[in-house]
Amino acid sequence: MKRKSFLFISIAIISIMLFSLTSCSTSLATINGYQINQAELDKFLSSAKVQNPDLFKEENKTDLLKTEAQIIEYIISNKLIEKYAAENKISFTEAEFTTEYEMLQSSSFATKEEFLKYLADNSISEDLLKEQLRNQLLASKVYDKITAGITVADAVISKYYEDNKVSLYTNLEQIKISHILVKFGDQDTSKKTKEVALEKINMVKQKIQDGETFENMANKYSEDENSNTLGGEIGYFSKGQLVAEFENAAFVMTVGQVSDVVETTYGFHLIKVSDKKATSIKTFDEVKVAIKEELLTTLKDQKFAAFMQTLKDAASIKYSKIIEEINAATTTTAVITGTTSGQSTTTQEQMVTSSTK
Repeated sequence: MKRKSFLFISIAIISIMLFSLTSCSTSLATINGYQINQAELDKFLSSAKVQNPDLFKEENKTDLLKTEAQIIEYIISNKLIEKYAAENKISFTEAEFTTEYEMLQSSSFATKEEFLKYLADNSISEDLLKEQLRNQLLASKVYDKITAGITVADAVISKYYEDNKVSLYTNLEQIKISHILVKFGDQDTSKKTKEVALEKINMVKQKIQDGETFENMANKYSEDENSNTLGGEIGYFSKGQLVAEFENAAFVMTVGQVSDVVETTYGFHLIKVSDKKATSIKTFDEVKVAIKEELLTTLKDQKFAAFMQTLKDAASIKYSKIIEEINAATTTTAVITGTTSGQSTTTQEQMVTSSTK
């Protein structure tokens, strides 16, 4: 389980996806006789109203109804997992829950007080957070059972690499760069004029031409606080990672060359390229473990999604009229975009299964 991200997944469920229906129906849906009503949804609403008040405006009514329908699917998924777990004697211990909850706090916050303050400031119910963690833990146990024994053949891994090595595993050309920066105007705390800055960078350039090392000049004169103690070195870069003026100058240089003065929005630069790495393709041995994990995760997720659909098909599920209309509209949209209902899960269902990866 991705413990570190669980809190923020939970907050996302609470504060982004969960909003109230305008309908006051007693029952919005039932799953095997269990009624999902407005009161249950209201448990999730307090933080959403604090963090996303605009989403409760009348003009967002349609979107809010759609997200409420997704919440219902999330609750249904939890109920299906609970039923299956009970029937198959799958559970977690309180010790496991306590460990996970403590790790949830410590991975994101320095102290429990800081954690509780964050919940209070964002109107997030600790009880609801604990309930969601319990749902996640149980889903993880069921996921492990359903996906146990799934493997990926070596031949499949090899074929995936051959089919995708150019598009997915190409190392772009990289250059290792050092620079000397002199700032001016708003970028400069001392508010040097452009003319003064240009005079300084030209002075440094002349010293390098007269035999001073680029590294010593960077340490002495560069105004880039992140690199002026490192001889100006800022690391390796591929095209597209640097501002245009800087990149255009750097990528045509040879190793060891020092550029003319280059102006960017940050100030004036002298650039030195100290190494180049040509475009290359990662070897199979470099990526085979990552490919295996990716393919294994995909196969497990597909099996679990099919399993969840089987549980849903076998369950007695009834929706209120408004939820039926929303689900129908959502299904139509999925068909139009080329996604079948068997291949798609709701956002909440994805959140449930993502925690097990």
